[in-house]
Amino acid sequence: MTMHAALEWREGLPYSTQFNDIYFSASPDQPQHGLAETRHVFLQHNDLQQRWQALPPDQPSHFVIVETGFGSGLNFLAALQLWRKHAPASAHLHFLSIEIAPFTLQDLQQAHAHFPELAELSQALCQQYRLLQPGINQLELPAFSTSLTLHIADAAQVFPALHVMADAWFLDGFAPSKNPEMWQSPLFDCMARCSRQGTTFATFTSAGFVRRGLQAAGFIAEKKTGYGAKREMLSGVWQSAGIEQQPAMPKVAVIGAGIAGCSSAWHLAGLGCEVHVFERAEKVALGASGNPRGMLYPRLNAEKPMNDQLALRSYSFSLRHYANLGLTEDVFKACGLLQLGGSAREQKRVHKVAARYSDLGLLTQVDASQATALAGVTLTTDCLHFAEAAWVNPGEACQVMLAQANIHVHLQQEIQSISRQDTGWQLQSETQVYARFDAVIVANAADAATLLPDSGMWLNPVRGQMGMIATQAALEPLKTILCGDGYLTPLHQGMHAMGATFAAGDADTSLREEDNQSNLNMISSLSPQFDQAGSAEVTFARASSRCGSPDYLPYVGPLLPIASLPSNTSPGFSDLPAPQGLYVHVAHGSKGLMTAPYCAAVLARRLLLDVGLPLPQLTEDSFWAGLHPQRHLFKQLGWKQLLNPFNEQVTS
Repeated sequence: MTMHAALEWREGLPYSTQFNDIYFSASPDQPQHGLAETRHVFLQHNDLQQRWQALPPDQPSHFVIVETGFGSGLNFLAALQLWRKHAPASAHLHFLSIEIAPFTLQDLQQAHAHFPELAELSQALCQQYRLLQPGINQLELPAFSTSLTLHIADAAQVFPALHVMADAWFLDGFAPSKNPEMWQSPLFDCMARCSRQGTTFATFTSAGFVRRGLQAAGFIAEKKTGYGAKREMLSGVWQSAGIEQQPAMPKVAVIGAGIAGCSSAWHLAGLGCEVHVFERAEKVALGASGNPRGMLYPRLNAEKPMNDQLALRSYSFSLRHYANLGLTEDVFKACGLLQLGGSAREQKRVHKVAARYSDLGLLTQVDASQATALAGVTLTTDCLHFAEAAWVNPGEACQVMLAQANIHVHLQQEIQSISRQDTGWQLQSETQVYARFDAVIVANAADAATLLPDSGMWLNPVRGQMGMIATQAALEPLKTILCGDGYLTPLHQGMHAMGATFAAGDADTSLREEDNQSNLNMISSLSPQFDQAGSAEVTFARASSRCGSPDYLPYVGPLLPIASLPSNTSPGFSDLPAPQGLYVHVAHGSKGLMTAPYCAAVLARRLLLDVGLPLPQLTEDSFWAGLHPQRHLFKQLGWKQLLNPFNEQVTS
């Protein structure tokens, strides 16, 4: 089973066999017909050029387009081309599109080949258009100040859950006669809820029931001249009283400059916020984020839906995120990874995970001979193969993320207290007071327990020691990362990285020779070829204390005053008090390199939603509640509705 579109190519054009319709039209006489129609219907009749030219040139602003039916992405590319030409550099385009059956990357590239003038834009999109999964996929194009939020789902399920305020609607997605399920009341109800003064829409159809639905939603809907053989189309504007202004972008303090703090700063700055990062050490990423290598892969179990969903979403998002940073191969290397089924228990997990998740296209199950061919060394068990998995240097990645003009880094400043004043949040270090912050994100790992003693979080230290070893003849052929009880990377600059030990409850970071030996023994167990690995020279070792939680999920979200929590026995997400501007982003355990960038992006947009800027969100309310920093307090209070985002596994 595949989630991708069922296509036929008829005379070189994509045709949907599911909806019995073409995605766009072209002919020898009019090879650019599809692009010209997009410009006429969606760009011209939403008045985008004039509106984008009127955006403020000297301050951050945001423009949100919501589209029904991503299809070949032609509407997105046409909008991106116009945005690049006419929008100010300080503005950010958010393009939210809903698609039940997306193109494969190969089909997308083949469709775009019809439009050579869009080649550069297509290449930028296609570099991010990978590892897509059912649900919400976030594709960032920072060079164009553009974000694409692609919902791969049935539109009827997406509409009721949207938290966004659209500036323009592109109503596409096959004609009402071909796709009647989409053109129903959930669409029009969503448009009424997610529109404001000045919101426009345009659509190629002029069907009477569509016009009446739009009018009932509050739009002035007018018939206009269609494109080509289509005599009429609809466009219009939402009616409302008063003038709505976008709120000022918040000034945000981030405490901690590890992977969680740096990721939070990067995403907030990219959305136009002024960010101040406070780090107690003399440089960034000196804690658990200071290892020279970290692995990017999901550890799945097919038993805990929330944990697996976080891993899957983070994996695809973070690989795209690091690729966007422009890191060199000395800092970021996608070489694939094999998870070994080295015991009966692990073999069972390998088979169970493969059976549940192989359809997503992120992993495949391989037998020992296939694994041996992939790895370049002898392997003896079935494995999970993650072809896109990678290693990254966390410290270097953190430095790159902080190198933005609107991020201000304050080193050797240990924040000792946080207080809320009439003028905003105030931070106190030993030597200085920092004031007037609209929001604060605490991202200083286990130290958050000292800074926020009454938070209700349970923070557990986990010691881990990794090392670098000089290569041996048996290790040198290794082509992929191997992962069993620990990991071993392929040869790079004469060295292999190995690690890491896992000692829950141990916060000591002094080096231990027995941990070096434990890592060497782990390597020996990965392959019969590695029987001499125990004598390898350890050229570098580093121990750090990672911070985890009892359920192995991070704490991400607003910290609410305990006294303000509702007294009813089983509240829902909407019953919680409004956030006050204090947020937490900690407890990623050994997976922070993968989960922190995704959680930071989710948190950044939730924070802006809290201050009145409803941009496209990256996760559902239920999933967001499942990461809440005070969820264990909720559990003590018996609030089960907030603790189970998924009643069953979500695989499609």
